[in-house]
Amino acid sequence: MAQDISPKGNHLPSLEQLSALAKGRVPQNTVMNTEKWVKIMNKWRADVNYNYPLESQDKDTIELQVTQFLCGVTSKNGEYYSRTSLKNALSAISRYLQDVKPGWREINLIKDMKKKGIGETKSTDGLSTDEIRHIIQHETLNPNVPFGLLKRVFFWICILGAPRGGEHVNLLASQLADTPDGIIFKKGQQKNDQGGVDGNQFDLNIPFPPDPPGIAGPNHDIRKFLSLRPQKGKCPYLYLSVSRSANAIAQGKWYRDKQIAIRSMFKTICVECNIDIKGRNICNHSGRKTSIFELFDLGIPENTGMAITGHHSVGGYRAYAKPNNSHKREALSGIVNRLNGLPLLPSLNTTSKRKNSINESDFSQSTSISESDSDFDVDESQEDSISNVSSFCTAKEIMEKGSCNNSASHAPEEDHIIMKKRKDYKYKKVMIVKKYYKNCTFNK
Repeated sequence: MAQDISPKGNHLPSLEQLSALAKGRVPQNTVMNTEKWVKIMNKWRADVNYNYPLESQDKDTIELQVTQFLCGVTSKNGEYYSRTSLKNALSAISRYLQDVKPGWREINLIKDMKKKGIGETKSTDGLSTDEIRHIIQHETLNPNVPFGLLKRVFFWICILGAPRGGEHVNLLASQLADTPDGIIFKKGQQKNDQGGVDGNQFDLNIPFPPDPPGIAGPNHDIRKFLSLRPQKGKCPYLYLSVSRSANAIAQGKWYRDKQIAIRSMFKTICVECNIDIKGRNICNHSGRKTSIFELFDLGIPENTGMAITGHHSVGGYRAYAKPNNSHKREALSGIVNRLNGLPLLPSLNTTSKRKNSINESDFSQSTSISESDSDFDVDESQEDSISNVSSFCTAKEIMEKGSCNNSASHAPEEDHIIMKKRKDYKYKKVMIVKKYYKNCTFNK
């Protein structure tokens, strides 16, 4: 092993050191992605009899052949790639050409691809809450048989861990840590970690919630699955093939020391559980979309949801949490019902209450004020004055009106006691505005 003999203190770095630094600044995921698409492009070029290096041609020829590639390439099963995948391919090919062809600049075909309809817009579909419940209760996910337990653990990890579709293949058993508080799912380095100074250099830990009392939940199922793996096995992967020997299964040796292929496991589970997937793009990544949409539907704050999914941007998280047609229809039904004096749909009332409770919780935390612990209560005269204020008044106008009513309704000796309870002006302002918004009435 070569010894590091780099001089200490200020020095001029060698070309080898600079080269290593330049190579190390490119994230490994980017390198792998570039190699993948260059390999696909070279195979396509060989199939269409372009038997010469792409970089040996002039700019116009290269742009023509790259466009032909994006229009004509198909996956192994003969399907066209999605527009997102082709955009990814174009970026990878441009990176490759920048390395092998001096002075090359990236081809901008993204807008033309959309206008000309190049590539399909494939969006992964998720499951509804009722479909999730149906699958969990289905015999296909019976935890008392080897295949059922395997599929059940896979499904729990999809819903609670929200891994990307490709992460399941290389998921390790060591990424599930059993603690007294429950299972902790340790995600590996995410594909959106570009290795920056402030990037995530550690695992993304997802603590699974404890099982409900008296119910065998995800923690029970995962612990049982881990206990039935070969204790001295060498295969590090989580998902193992089922033992073929009935005697071995009877002895508690349910799984062999060999990885099982699970590339279409989520779709297989849906089909076996009689879920209607006709016209839907169901794959392993559907588990991630289902998980994110459940968080969105429950009204979980975005920063909490992003901490579970590993998203770095709100835009990336919201791309999954788009309302479907049912949500849109319910929302518009609320407008129609309100105009006709009808009550809102129960689901809309529930969502509204859930969101209000979250907002009030965030409000109370940010101001460090709790109604139950407050020494100051708005009296009836203030409450009446606040409820009569127009809904378009500013907070300052509310304060001025509230102050006028206070001065008129309280004696001087009472003012001293009230001001002592208010503690400060900010406290008073927050509580009056909060009380005002609680008492606002709207026509339904």
